[in-house]
Amino acid sequence: MASDPSQDETIPTTPRGARVDFDLDGTFTVAPALPFAGDAPSNPPTASHIALPLGFALHEYTIEALLGAGGFGISYRARDNNLQCQVALKEYLPNDLAVRADGQSVLPRSDADTEAYRLGLERFLAEARVLAGFRHPNIVRVTRFFEANRTAYMVMDYEQGESLREWLHGHSPVDEAALKRMFLPLLDGLAIVHDAGVVHRDIKPANIYVRDGDGSLVLLDFGAARQTTGVPSRSLTSIVTPGYAPFEQYHTRGAQGPWTDLYALAGVLYWLVTGQKPLEAPSRVKDDIMMPAAAAAAGRFSPAFLAAIDWALRVDEVARPCNVAEFRRALLGEAPVPEPAATASSAPARSSAKGGKGSKGKLAAIGAVAVLALLGLFALTRSVPTLAPPAHTPVAQAPAAETQTTVAPPAAVSAPAKPSAAARVAPSSTVRTQKPPPAQQQPSKPQDPAGPVATLVFEIVPPGEHGVVLVDGKTVGSAPPLKELKLATGKHKVEIRGDKLPRVYHFWVELEPNERRKLWAKFTNEL
Repeated sequence: MASDPSQDETIPTTPRGARVDFDLDGTFTVAPALPFAGDAPSNPPTASHIALPLGFALHEYTIEALLGAGGFGISYRARDNNLQCQVALKEYLPNDLAVRADGQSVLPRSDADTEAYRLGLERFLAEARVLAGFRHPNIVRVTRFFEANRTAYMVMDYEQGESLREWLHGHSPVDEAALKRMFLPLLDGLAIVHDAGVVHRDIKPANIYVRDGDGSLVLLDFGAARQTTGVPSRSLTSIVTPGYAPFEQYHTRGAQGPWTDLYALAGVLYWLVTGQKPLEAPSRVKDDIMMPAAAAAAGRFSPAFLAAIDWALRVDEVARPCNVAEFRRALLGEAPVPEPAATASSAPARSSAKGGKGSKGKLAAIGAVAVLALLGLFALTRSVPTLAPPAHTPVAQAPAAETQTTVAPPAAVSAPAKPSAAARVAPSSTVRTQKPPPAQQQPSKPQDPAGPVATLVFEIVPPGEHGVVLVDGKTVGSAPPLKELKLATGKHKVEIRGDKLPRVYHFWVELEPNERRKLWAKFTNEL
């Protein structure tokens, strides 16, 4: 497949007055226009213009080198003067909200940015606490975090090795056995991250390191990570690396979760097996011209392995695997990949990964500004497996360095001062979104199931709101007054709809005998 030059050297199209910040290695972030922001510089500065100077003392650490910078912070190599070892430091410095004021302190860019900066700082610290609890050889270890310079820092193990991109130069071509040997342990680590309610959101070749010695992989740079419950913020920007970021990261109303990271990881595998970086997700919404891995790498990898990659790379998040376990089974050929239509709800759905006229309107509508948002649909549930293969190209070579963009919220079409918050998902939940169909179904009276049963408990907040509940495609009532529902044990697809909801929220549950599972939907009028 011929390379698409626009995918390798991309300069973003920015709204009038927006600021473009160039980082290391040609990466960039696009931030909303600020009152005092001038034109983008003709000679892009490097991150060293805002980084702490070499030799700077920070608690017991001394800055030795600048490792990288992105939309949410700066990474350094530092010396731990107590333990006499090297560490990696991640500094919270969101470049659309904050500046380096005196060569040391980090301050909000304006009074209007103060609250968003504060909330982001709190989230950075909260996520550092979560990350510090991870103990997995394929996930970078956070050993400490602290506040200084009016910002915060994570201290992580400094890994000796090279990025996957650099490693590939001396190790191509790679075969399926080698990829499984390297990536399956990484998937195990990612599952632990997701089980803690954290989504990495910036998986790409540059953030996957190959260790010296044993050649094992380690996932680095959780600077763009966020807990799926999230926090409200004026700036709902997100890191986007074209080719690896799924469509839901390009707009503020995208439902992000484990499937978001699986898209990115599948993008890395696609690059490894085809030699081409995936096309940017928004360009695939209407007419998807990207060659599937099943066709591009046919004959060199098993059909099941390639089908799994294509599954996780589907544009519509509803059509992707919703957790690591599903994706892993598909990669190993232990479970079939569902056809795109098989994942659709009773609402109109994409008929294929390439989309069509209906999918364009549905996905485009997600980016529209709505008056009401569903802040949270929390399912205290395990995700269930729903997992089959579909089908020459140059050997994988390292493409040009990825470009990285910070996508700002879409401009409001009317009076709202800020966009509504995105859906929040609890760990291991599988909230997906679709536009509700116009037709109303008459509820069917729930029947007591034969055999072992479990109970779903519904809680709708605030009182007075209600959602129509469907189970396995059948309307069973409204919550309230429906508070509890007895179901046969096993797997079920549950949906909650409402007149005030911009779309349908649905997820899978797997119920065990005598289990009680609570589902919580929260509505808000916040703009």
